[in-house]
Amino acid sequence: MDYSELYKTYFPQLVMVASRWLSKEDAEDLVQDVMVRLWVRRDTVKYLTDFFPYALTAVRNRCLDHLKHLTYVREYEHTASANLRMAIDMENPMTRMEYCEFEKKVNMAVSSLPTRCRTVFMMSRYEDKKYDEIATELGISLNTVENHMTSALCKLRNVLLAS
Repeated sequence: MDYSELYKTYFPQLVMVASRWLSKEDAEDLVQDVMVRLWVRRDTVKYLTDFFPYALTAVRNRCLDHLKHLTYVREYEHTASANLRMAIDMENPMTRMEYCEFEKKVNMAVSSLPTRCRTVFMMSRYEDKKYDEIATELGISLNTVENHMTSALCKLRNVLLAS
């Protein structure tokens, strides 16, 4: 069977399958892309006894990849939007002043923590280190890191709520 026959035979079925997850237009584009890729790799695909299950799996995998990509795009857009709103809010002198005041309170509360507790908190929150990394770096147990973080967060919450 040549490519045009494969395309005419399987394209509508594959689009119908892809349409379960994607819009019709996206499904058509995705199936078109899969069919072109299969054509480019026709030397390896020609040994298949049944083309449809192979193409169906390829379309399903591409749909899942596409949906995963859309999730990442939405998360990025959400983060970018939140950052933009914050930047706009910071242009307001009153908001900026309130933020600076709150930041001072947080810094004072963090500096009032016991030394080891403060070190663990700062490594976790400011340096984005995982608990196991902190434990290894400081030579303490994971349980001790968790206890320091629990204590730090409790103290910070109490100090910030009181002010």
